Amino acid sequence: MLSRWLVVGLVFFAIAAPVAHADGDPASDYLLTASVFLPPDTGISSKDAAQLRALLLSARKQGYTLHVAVIASRYDMGSVTVLFDRPLLYAPFLSQELRFYYKKRVLVVTPAGDAIANDGNRDPAETKLLKGLPVAKPFQGAALAAATEHAIRVLTTHAGVHVTAATIAPKSGSSENEDRLVIVAGVAVLLAIGGAFTWLRRRAAAPRREQR
Repeated sequence: MLSRWLVVGLVFFAIAAPVAHADGDPASDYLLTASVFLPPDTGISSKDAAQLRALLLSARKQGYTLHVAVIASRYDMGSVTVLFDRPLLYAPFLSQELRFYYKKRVLVVTPAGDAIANDGNRDPAETKLLKGLPVAKPFQGAALAAATEHAIRVLTTHAGVHVTAATIAPKSGSSENEDRLVIVAGVAVLLAIGGAFTWLRRRAAAPRREQR
């Protein structure tokens, strides 16, 4: 229940504080609060996505913080399609976009290969580790999840971090529906509060207009 109200809080934050950047780069917004960006067109299952998040959580607990963006198509780039399939340029770009809120490593997994940046800059040593890693074929589903996990393990092993990930069952449909209802209810409450605030302001301003 607490986590659901936390979601409502995040919704409130999203409404009350407009997002700072308007570059249209989906991963740069999503990775502000999540460790993995997996667009729907990747075809990665909920179970495999949970496995990736569990690996990253295990690494973070051991002092190795990493966020991952999986980019399967130009559509996943938003308005920065010019950087599609150019991971060595996109990794530092994405890291710079996140830098105000997140200053750790960012790994990008693309059909043209993988790349990593740290605190807005390329990381030559870790980039070298990723060079030549096999690209998932097809670049979708279980094969893509396995390739992404392999890249994570290559990086963490080099850093002396042994990651483990217990099998995590994805949320049931009923639970997800409950979360959606909580979010919708939270948004409705916020809109009601906003409407009431506007009404009160207008009512307070009415006597002043009558006095003129």
